[in-house]
Amino acid sequence: MARKADGAGKVRAELEGVTLAMVDIEEAAPFIRQRIEQAIRRSGLGPLLEPALDDLQRICTSTASAKAQVNAAISKLMEK
Repeated sequence: MARKADGAGKVRAELEGVTLAMVDIEEAAPFIRQRIEQAIRRSGLGPLLEPALDDLQRICTSTASAKAQVNAAISKLMEK
């Protein structure tokens, strides 16, 4: 039976789980951007959908920042 992580190992595992979730966002974002851009071109709904592209960029920027912070926390945790 596998041992349950505790202390720093548990925190590291949780942080790595968060990192994986952010990687998923980073991988999906280009496809979402492409779909929105296609919808703008095909439907003429630019005024409605262009703010969604701005929101997506903000999400991507925030995700990258959070991912960097989590990675820094993991590094600090491993130094101890």
